[in-house]
Order: sequence, then structure tokens, then C-alpha cells
Amino acid sequence: MRVLLFDIDGTLLTTAGGGNRAIRQAIEEEFAVENPDTQISFSGRTDRSLMVELLQRNRVSPTKINCGRLRRRYGALFGAELRRSGGALLPGIVPLFQALNALPNLDIAVMTGNFPETATQKLEHFEIRRWVRWIIGGDLDVHRDDMARRAAMMVARRHGDAHQETIVIGDTPADVLCGRAIGAKTLAVTTGEFSREQLAPAEPTLLLDDLSDTERVMRFLVDDEVLAD
Repeated sequence: MRVLLFDIDGTLLTTAGGGNRAIRQAIEEEFAVENPDTQISFSGRTDRSLMVELLQRNRVSPTKINCGRLRRRYGALFGAELRRSGGALLPGIVPLFQALNALPNLDIAVMTGNFPETATQKLEHFEIRRWVRWIIGGDLDVHRDDMARRAAMMVARRHGDAHQETIVIGDTPADVLCGRAIGAKTLAVTTGEFSREQLAPAEPTLLLDDLSDTERVMRFLVDDEVLAD
């Protein structure tokens, strides 16, 4: 069994800034902060770490209660903002998922810094949730490496000795580094905020502009001997 762990934002799709607008509105409404400061990089971060930093930047104590309040309000606002903002699937995602789901012995999952509930909203909005078997989100871990280790424990529970390889697919150096932390191969793409020159020092196993060349991507992700019935 081979496990594929896909990032969401910048790898599978873009929400055209919908998440940032929703979090600004959530901070403003939940904590009465006028013109909230959300000028931080979201790429490669977990939502748990982002909530803490955003509250601190806006002079709100990042207690467990306040983080929970922000998470709930953000989740409630995000769907409507996603529908307004548009966004799009990135090149090649639909044909790639169609091809992968036609094969045996593949476990296709999402490992994202998003909260599981907002990750699900994104996948459902762009009609690709049906191709993803399970989701590991950024609700429990500050550091992406710890999230990856949690994903590896999930893989072990799901597949035991049948698990042969994991591949992490993402658009940030953090995706590559967390893949390495669990001994996974990595595929990095430049469809997010990071260029080839910025991603290359992280040393992904394969570095591509995007996932549009289905045949080439499949050659990397799929080994016929491993996946044979």
C-alpha cells in the first residue's frame, strides 16, 4: 500500500484570499478589533499556530478559550467567503485524481495545515472530496513536522505491515521538510507562494512547476510493481 499525502492551498487549489478575509472578519466580530492585522504568511503553517499569532498581533490573549472562539467564528464565516471569492482548482488536479483513483493499493489523503472543517469545505466546494479518503489537519499541532508524525501514526494504524511508502505533495519548503521528518518522498510544486529557487534548497525528491503533466506525475507517484493486484 502506498500513501499519498496532498497539501491543499497552493497545491490543489486557491481560494483567492478567501481565508484571509474570513479570518479578518472573524477577529473583528468575535473580539471587537477594528481593522485587524492579518499581515502574516499563511503558507506552510498550521491553523493552530496561525490562531495564536493572529490573536497576539491583535492584542487578544491566545488562551484555549479564545482560540476556540476564533476557530468557531472563522469556520462559520469561511463557507460564505469561499463562495464569494471564487478561487479555482490548480492545473491538472482533476485528471490526476481520476487517474490515481482508478488504481489499486493507493491510499489518497490530505495533510493540510487547515482545520479539518475548513479543509473539508474547500474540498467539497471544488468537488474533489470524493477522491480523498481521509484528512489530517492543523488543529492539534503548532509545527508541521508534528502534524506529519501524527499522519504517519494514522498510516500505521490503517495499514500496518501492508504500508510500503508515503509520498508528501506540497508547495512549500515546510511540506518538503515535514515529509523528510517521516521518511517520505516529496513532490514540490511552484503553484503557491514559493519559486523553484526557494523550494530547491529544501531538496524535494521531485520539483515541478505544477501537477498538469499527469503522465509524468503518475510515473513518480505510482510504481507498477508496488501497486499491482
